[in-house]
Amino acid sequence: MEVSNLNAQDCNPKKIARKYKDNLGDYKYDSYAYNEVQFTDKPQTIEVIFSAYSGSIYKLVFGTSLFDENVKVNIYDKSARVKNRKKLYDNNSGIDNMFWEILIDKPGTYYIDYDIPAKDKSASSDGCMVILIGFKNSPPPTGKK
Repeated sequence: MEVSNLNAQDCNPKKIARKYKDNLGDYKYDSYAYNEVQFTDKPQTIEVIFSAYSGSIYKLVFGTSLFDENVKVNIYDKSARVKNRKKLYDNNSGIDNMFWEILIDKPGTYYIDYDIPAKDKSASSDGCMVILIGFKNSPPPTGKK
């Protein structure tokens, strides 16, 4: 996954998707998902569901409007409503907190959580997050026994 920023006045999901579409590389662009982020006095979590289908490998690219707060991105195997869920990926596992990528090669449902901190002393009051989804076909099995 890659996490990138744009200015808050550019909080336009289509514009963000166009700007970061090249980060999908050789993965075929499929779609994007958009979520508004409202910074309040209390921390909050926004959960987004992503389904991966058999026979494809997916690449997710994250783009944001520019805001001062550090939004954490975590991917889990189960919903936040389930106690025994497992964290699969987070944006601390990349080159730095604002640049990383993930390849998903197993079919299933994934739960992407945006952990939004309480509004700090910054001027940010809102923003947006966009996930670009790219895919390519999985290589055929090698036939090894």
